[in-house]
Amino acid sequence: MSITDARIIDFWAIPKEKPQILLVITDHLEWGNKAEEGEHLLLLQEKINTYIAFIESGEIYTEIPGALGKSPTIRLIAKYELPEQAEYFIARVTEVLEGVGIGLEVEHHYE
Repeated sequence: MSITDARIIDFWAIPKEKPQILLVITDHLEWGNKAEEGEHLLLLQEKINTYIAFIESGEIYTEIPGALGKSPTIRLIAKYELPEQAEYFIARVTEVLEGVGIGLEVEHHYE
């Protein structure tokens, strides 16, 4: 499971310290040149859209025990540093999602 399979929720977790449910996207791909960057952003957009649909459809509550009453947050775990265009994209998506009660976080795991 990874960013390359847009139809799958990579994994989820319910932290003990917060009333939150984390839906995690794992991104192991390098960003490369501008053309590859555009393709990578499209993959990321498709994956985020899958997660949003999973939340907004209510499927999150039927598929994940204990999700009811928890605040949904999408967490992107990135292996490589995000380029400026990706940072901009994430910032805009974060603003939109906050308006509908969904969090978006980025966790970096650079090599």
